[in-house]
Amino acid sequence: MKSKRYWVIALLLLGWNIVQAAEPTTTVAVTAELERLMSVHGFEVTGIEQTAEAMAHAESDDLFSRLQTLLENFNYVVVQTPNRNVKRVLILGQKTASVASPPATQNSNHASPSANEIVLSTQRQGASHLVTVALEGSNHQKISQLLLIDTGADQVVLPTSLIATLGLNSNALHPRQVQTANGMVSAKAANLPALWLDSQRLPNIPVAFIDDQRLGGQALLGMAVLGRFQMTIDDTKNQIKLVTP
Repeated sequence: MKSKRYWVIALLLLGWNIVQAAEPTTTVAVTAELERLMSVHGFEVTGIEQTAEAMAHAESDDLFSRLQTLLENFNYVVVQTPNRNVKRVLILGQKTASVASPPATQNSNHASPSANEIVLSTQRQGASHLVTVALEGSNHQKISQLLLIDTGADQVVLPTSLIATLGLNSNALHPRQVQTANGMVSAKAANLPALWLDSQRLPNIPVAFIDDQRLGGQALLGMAVLGRFQMTIDDTKNQIKLVTP
């Protein structure tokens, strides 16, 4: 009698596990789920208002996997603490079908470590990261330049002292206002033939030139480039990973 009882209990448990595995994936409101995760895990989200009407699947209890699924239709940045916890999530906007397609295929044999992924080492400046890129001027010369990763800047921002070095005519540039993390500033706008991330060439990059003193010697890598990718910054390894959506 006792063995039969254990057998019935085992069948009930097995049946429960089968039912659990068959449950459908939960669909949630992205904004509400992000707010819940923020409360539980103590990280910040910038740009959450862009998810106001979005719905997504919630498939995993692992925080990184859950965020990846929730934000699969958005370009976003995950900033980690030294112990690899999530510190901040920056939501940059919804993905579009055409984002970054040309540069991803143009040098696919050289991208590292896979055809749609670029991993670059960064330098630290306090809580910020800087990355070295190559600027290709109208004279076809490539200039190595250290840029501050700035998701608050809508373009690549360079000091005016580089205009001549890049073979550009200062009188042919167009005045405009440029958004940076510190607000709107006056600039001169142009398009560079290309910007290189490692061995991957991104053509026709809009840039804004600002007086050297106004920049404080700091050039910026803004959303004209970063917005083409899904970006992750690793504070522990001092790396930035850019993945073509």
